[in-house]
Amino acid sequence: MENILRKVMDLLPGYNCGACNYPKCDLFAEELLKKNAFLEDCPILLREDFNKNFKELKDLIIKLNESEKYNKYNDDNKYNNYNDDNKDNKYTKNTINYNNDNKDKNKEVIGIIDGYRGDFILDPLPGESSCRETLMIPKKITLNVGDHIQYRPLGCPIPHFAKIIQEKDGLYVVHIDGPCHRIRYDEDLIKKYKNVGIAIVLAFEGIVVGRVPEVGHTVKFIPNHCMMQKVHSGVVVEVEGKRIYIEGIDLKVF
Repeated sequence: MENILRKVMDLLPGYNCGACNYPKCDLFAEELLKKNAFLEDCPILLREDFNKNFKELKDLIIKLNESEKYNKYNDDNKYNNYNDDNKDNKYTKNTINYNNDNKDKNKEVIGIIDGYRGDFILDPLPGESSCRETLMIPKKITLNVGDHIQYRPLGCPIPHFAKIIQEKDGLYVVHIDGPCHRIRYDEDLIKKYKNVGIAIVLAFEGIVVGRVPEVGHTVKFIPNHCMMQKVHSGVVVEVEGKRIYIEGIDLKVF
């Protein structure tokens, strides 16, 4: 089943935008296989440039529903009657522990937007929803731990939505909620976010998927939650096992 999960993940956009109501694409993939989610829940898959991926996912899920192995995995057969003559029906709408030990450490890390190669993927710390970002917010505004904020990282075109989990000496550590509000407009939800304007991302903290670098090395990496899956760079200042803290963050990678 793990190989099937990986195949589904490879066909999903990988933007981790949260528009499907799951914070990351791998969680959405798991729920698709559990039959708790629908392909149509992902608005990115409905775009013309993902038509091929959508069709492959549709065919894969139909084959899974017809296989004895898949029926043993989940006895819920409510989608088995889906066919091409019934196109109006949704065919695919708890979690497998998909950790570093299960991931392909040798898989090449390449940014979707610019095609640059990275050294590793940066996953969230255990039990957390996204990598930690440390922000410097120039705007004069009162913020507290627990506040939800909207900001645009300097150099990034995508607005971010996040929750403040720590504050120290005027710097804020946040978990990313996702930029999904830009895709699926939810006025009531947006109202709870304080718009702080431009923010400077000073650091990332998370778990390395791949070879762990040494302290002092300059690295190129992709934060798991990055919607653009863009390669970032920075300098490693702390390492503890696979847990890593990277400062001097830059989106300009050559």
